[in-house]
Amino acid sequence: MNFRFTIPWKIGVGFGMFVVVTGVLFFLTSNTLSESRSINREINEVYAPGIEAVEELSTQLSYSELLIRYWGTVQSRDDVVEKRNMRTLISTEIPSQLSTLDSLSAEWNNKEQFVLDSLNTTMERLFILYQQVMVKLPDFDSYADQMTRMDIEFLLLPDEGIDKELRSAKGQIDRLLKAQRSNLLSATQRSDALGDRLRFLAGNISIFILIVGVVIAFLVSRSIVRPVNELKRTLLYLGKGIYPRSTVEVTSDEIGQMAFAVNRLVDGLKKTREFSAQVGSGNFEATYTPLSEDDELGFALLKMRDDLAASERHLERKVEERTNEVVQQKEEIERQKERVTELYKDLTDSINYAKRLQQAILPTKEFVLDMFPDSFVMYRPRDIVSGDFYWFKTTGKKNIFAAVDCTGHGVPGAFMSLVGHNVLNQVTKVFTRPSQILNNLNRLAAEALRSEESETGVSDGMDLAMVTIDMESLELEYAGAYNPLYIIRNKEIIQLKADNFSIGSFRFGEREYNNHKFQLEKGDAIYAFSDGYVDQFGGDRGKKFLKKRFRETLLSVSDLPMDVQHQKLNETFVRWKKSLDQVDDILVIGIRV
Repeated sequence: MNFRFTIPWKIGVGFGMFVVVTGVLFFLTSNTLSESRSINREINEVYAPGIEAVEELSTQLSYSELLIRYWGTVQSRDDVVEKRNMRTLISTEIPSQLSTLDSLSAEWNNKEQFVLDSLNTTMERLFILYQQVMVKLPDFDSYADQMTRMDIEFLLLPDEGIDKELRSAKGQIDRLLKAQRSNLLSATQRSDALGDRLRFLAGNISIFILIVGVVIAFLVSRSIVRPVNELKRTLLYLGKGIYPRSTVEVTSDEIGQMAFAVNRLVDGLKKTREFSAQVGSGNFEATYTPLSEDDELGFALLKMRDDLAASERHLERKVEERTNEVVQQKEEIERQKERVTELYKDLTDSINYAKRLQQAILPTKEFVLDMFPDSFVMYRPRDIVSGDFYWFKTTGKKNIFAAVDCTGHGVPGAFMSLVGHNVLNQVTKVFTRPSQILNNLNRLAAEALRSEESETGVSDGMDLAMVTIDMESLELEYAGAYNPLYIIRNKEIIQLKADNFSIGSFRFGEREYNNHKFQLEKGDAIYAFSDGYVDQFGGDRGKKFLKKRFRETLLSVSDLPMDVQHQKLNETFVRWKKSLDQVDDILVIGIRV
């Protein structure tokens, strides 16, 4: 029986190699991780707790030295805090710490256990000496006995009694601490080495797997994929009626058997393909003999040849007619395209001109900084032009500024901003009190726009915050239409509330705006703004920024210079908005007095 290296065998051998390599990687990785867990257990359950316990014992020993010297030298009652703490140390806390070390020492080496045994012995001697002091000086009157005082002073002499045992205990504690730290460092280094070894194994085995994969892919490509692709290409050609230029290589496996059958099929269709090519090139005089009486494709091709000959003449006439129609339609489309392009250019030019007009009325940065040296204006129109604008003016010793939000945005809002700017300039020639400015702004804006109400019931209007600051007395006056004013002092926000009716929403005399006064202090930060910042959608859930988050943002940057605040507010807005569109014009004015 001849053995054939069939496709299942080829695939099995290839995947078998992958299984072996993967098993080796799993075995090495498992051993390395097991050793790493053992080292980590030593670090977390032996060395680290040991260091902590030794350090705590050292602290307690030093504290006991202070307390015993206080007991032996300072005449005091039996119930003072120092004596109560001393009793607690030698009866509970230090023994508890030594017990903890004893439980941890089970995994120490012999040298470390010997040092701990010596430390226990030293602590026993030291406690005996402590007890002598505590017994000889039990109460306030016992300090009067000179002999007792002499005995105690001898016990507390340098290099004698208590001091000698303390130095011995501290030395033993230092040796334990040094040994545990050395053990911790060694364990950490071994853990790092295991990590390096794991990375080395993973990297090299990954490279080996990659190489094996490339080799297997190459072999599979040569023995399976390439013949299958050739068969697929040939069958696709045949399915489209295309005769392939080359035959498929015949191999000894299942694919070879299919290749042999396909080659026979291609040879049988060769004459059919040649005839189809002749008919397809327009040679309707070409002859063809079907392969057999059952050759449905052959007879269909002969009928197709006759039908195409008859249809060609008819199609030529149709094509000529359609061509004339298409040419006419194309010319009309080109004319319409040119007209649309011209209209778009005119519209864009008009909007850009409106932008230049609007920019012309806005105060320059130099003008603003001349009035308020430590200030910023964050101005981000939603479109080319904006319905928001800012306004600054100096009248005597008073500086006046406003953050204004006109109805709408884009071109309609920009026209409203021009009206509002001109009316503000007129009003402030007579009035400087913010409430008076807003009342007369409402009157003059209504007259300028002639807009009591439109047919649709929508009126033009403005929301704004109007502020006047006496630069000598630092008295601030404010009036607002929907837009409040924030003052930050010592990381706290003071809010001056606006009236809840817009400019242009009522007839002159029906209502009046309230005038608020506030005494400023040096270093106060003032913020006036429109609603564009707080109404912006964004964040992880696509929700509004809202006033609470806006106040928190202002508080977080209020100590920074104003130009840095401007940058931070802009960065926060961009991060919040992400890829969403800006929904409204944005205006924020910040001033520090």
